[in-house]
Amino acid sequence: MRYPSRALLAVGLVAALGGTVAFRAKAAKANFPASVPFTFKTFDAPVLGAASTMVVGINNLGDIVGSYNFIPNLAALGAPSAFFGQGFVSYHNGGFVSYAGPGPVNPQNCDPTHGKFSGCYFMEVRGINDHGDIVGTYSQDVLNPNGGLFRAFYKKASDTSITSYLAPGHSNSIFQKITDTGLIYGCFHDQGIDNSDQASMHGVINQLTKDNTIQNLSMSPENSSMNTGGGPAGLQHAGVFYDFKSLRHRSFVMTAGHRVDFDVPGSNVTQAWDMNAQGDVVGIWGNNTDPIVIDGYPFHGFLRDRTGKFIDIEYPGSSDTHVFGINDLGVIVGSYVDAQQNVHGFIATPGDHHGDAFDDGRGPRRHDVMNAAFKTSSSSNVRVAMMKIIPNNTPLLPASQTPHCHQMAMHKN
Repeated sequence: MRYPSRALLAVGLVAALGGTVAFRAKAAKANFPASVPFTFKTFDAPVLGAASTMVVGINNLGDIVGSYNFIPNLAALGAPSAFFGQGFVSYHNGGFVSYAGPGPVNPQNCDPTHGKFSGCYFMEVRGINDHGDIVGTYSQDVLNPNGGLFRAFYKKASDTSITSYLAPGHSNSIFQKITDTGLIYGCFHDQGIDNSDQASMHGVINQLTKDNTIQNLSMSPENSSMNTGGGPAGLQHAGVFYDFKSLRHRSFVMTAGHRVDFDVPGSNVTQAWDMNAQGDVVGIWGNNTDPIVIDGYPFHGFLRDRTGKFIDIEYPGSSDTHVFGINDLGVIVGSYVDAQQNVHGFIATPGDHHGDAFDDGRGPRRHDVMNAAFKTSSSSNVRVAMMKIIPNNTPLLPASQTPHCHQMAMHKN
C-alpha cells in the first residue's frame, strides 16, 4: 500500500462562488439536493521557500498536521510530495512546528527532478488528537525492496521529541490517526510498496499507554488491509483493503464487530483515510478507465456521511484532489494540485461560510474551528463550491479497468 503522499492527488471541476443561491432554489423543488456547498481555504506551510504542502489530519480544535517540502511543480515529477520533506503541526492559535525527516538532506542517488527516487526519504505527521499528541510515519528509502523501511512515530504533547516505533518481528509500521483516548489506527507489513499485492499488510489498533509505550490491542487477520481512523473506543473504525475476489481496492466500516465494505459509486478504486466519532468517512476515489498505478490521475476526494450518502469533494479548479482527514465537526482536510502542478493543502467546511471569513464584527462564529480556518483568509484563497451528491446506483467500473497490484496512494501505508 502507498500512503497519503505518493499519491499525487485527483481531478475535479466544481462550481464557483455564489452557487448556494441555486442550491436553495433546487432544494425547495426536490426531496433532496443534488449538491451541497462547502467552503474551501488553501493552506500552504508558512515556511520560506516551501513549495508543496500536504494536509493529512485535523483535530476538533482546528490544529492540522501534514508535511511540506521545497520542490516546486512536484506533481509533474510523479514523486511523493513528502520527499525531501518535513512533518508539521499548525496550531489553531497560530503556532507552527516542523519535524525534520530522518535524513540525509541530500541522499545519494535521490534525484526526483530526473526521475530517480532511490534513497529518498519520507516524513509526515498524520494524526493529532485534542490533547496535542501526534502520530505519523517516516522512511529512509521509500522504494526499498523490503518495504521502504517505514517506521511509525508518536509524541505526546508533553514530550520534547518523537519516539520511533516498529511492530515486533515486522519490517514496516504505519501510524495513521490517534484519538483522545490514545488509540492509534494503522498497520504493519513486510513487503515492498510498488510491486507486490501487500499480502503481508494487516490493520492494527494500538494503545499509547500512560508510561509512553505502545500496546497492541487488535490485529486484522485479513491480508492487505489497513485501519485508517475511527472512534475513541475502537468500536467503530474505517479502513482500506485489496479485494482479491473483485480485484479492486475497496474500503470498509467496522461497527461493533459488524463490517460493511463499500465502494464510491462509479469508481474503480476507493480508499478511506479517516473516520470521525459520528461515523463520517473521508478518502479518495478514482474512475480512470485505464489506471496503470494508483499513484496516477485522476483522483477525487469523497465524504461518506453517517447515513451512507456519498459526496464528491473537489477543490475548486484543481486538477487533482485528495482528502485525508475529518474531525467531529465535519471539517475536512486534504491536498490538491493546481494548474502549475504545485501541491497545496486545504481545509473544507460544510456550508457557505464565505461571508464569515471577512466579517470580523459579528462576534464568535459557528465554532472556534471556523475562526482558526478562516480568520486570516482573503478572497483569493477562500472559495465556496457546490459538491455533487453521487447517486448510489452509479455502476462501478469493471475489474478489467482496475489496477492489478496493491499500491496505496503513497499518502498512507
